[in-house]
Parts: sequence; structure tokens; C-alpha cells
Amino acid sequence: MTKKNIEQDISLEIDADELRKRQSVRTTFKLPERTINLLKISAKHLGIKQKTLLDQLIENETVLNVLAKEAQTHCRDDSDCRPKTFVLSRKALDLIDVMLDRYEIARDILVDLSISRLASYIESLSEKHDQRRLLLKEIDNYQQLLEELSSKAKATFDQEDPFRVKLETLTQTTQKSVGEIRKIIKDKSDFIY
Repeated sequence: MTKKNIEQDISLEIDADELRKRQSVRTTFKLPERTINLLKISAKHLGIKQKTLLDQLIENETVLNVLAKEAQTHCRDDSDCRPKTFVLSRKALDLIDVMLDRYEIARDILVDLSISRLASYIESLSEKHDQRRLLLKEIDNYQQLLEELSSKAKATFDQEDPFRVKLETLTQTTQKSVGEIRKIIKDKSDFIY
């Protein structure tokens, strides 16, 4: 067998353990409504599936150790919790089980704390959009002034006048650009969880 054939054989090997870790499983956690909504909103804003985001949050053993220690003293009101079924990787579920054995904690609280890490991301994103909305108000004022100037130019100059033509082009371009900017800015309600 040549060296090239050996390399091809090695690269074609399948790691069954790695495949099992990537296998998706369904499991139910009892979580506060706020936590469930936080995961949903975060996944939407990141443009990824909830499963992918949940796996990402849970599969970091270093962070999970810190959260597991916090979970030992964490208290929560279970009255606003409800069962929610999620799909996550076998690896994530196995890591949760490791933490439960290691720290003797409730898995629902560990998952709750893992998802709660997303709150700072959503809050910073919300603040960014607040600032964008403020700037949009100034842009709207600019657009209104530009439209008023364009109307004055129409009343003052002939249709072929280069000043009037350029000002009308600027006004139309501004209207189009402002419309595109509006599509970028999210409403305050998009960040409520």
C-alpha cells in the first residue's frame, strides 16, 4: 500500500464516539418563562437555531464548572417555571450529567444559569438599537429639511436647472437610504424576554 493510500484510509475513518456526541437528543427542562424567551430572542438575533445556541452555551466545560458552583447556592422561584423540551447534542447532555454528579445540583438550574448568560448580550444589543433610534430621529429631521429645500427649489428653479436636479436626486437617494436604515433598527419589543 502506498503512502497516499494509507493517508486516504486514515482520513476516511469514522469516529463512532464523536458521532454519538453530535447526535441530537430531546430532553425537557423546567425553566422560567423569561429564560425560555431569552433563548428564543437571542437565537433570533444571532440568526441561529436554539439548539445550536444551547449547545454552544453548555458545551464549554470551564464555564459550566463556574455556573455549577453558582448553582449550588442559587435560589429560584419555581412557580413561574414550566416544562420546555429542547433538542441538544448528546455531548451537551452528557456534560450536564457530569456537572450534576460532580456538584450535586439540579440540572434545570444549571441550564437556567447557562441561558441567563445571554441577558447581557440582549441588553447591550437593545441599548445599541436605542442609540440607533435616537440617531434616526435626527436623520428624520434632516430628511424633512431636505424635502422642504427640494420643494423650494422646485418653486424657484426650472425643471432642468442643475441645482434643482442635483437636490432632487439627493432627496430621492436620502429617502431610499433612510428606508434601508429603518429596516436595520429593531423595535424595543424585539428585546423583551
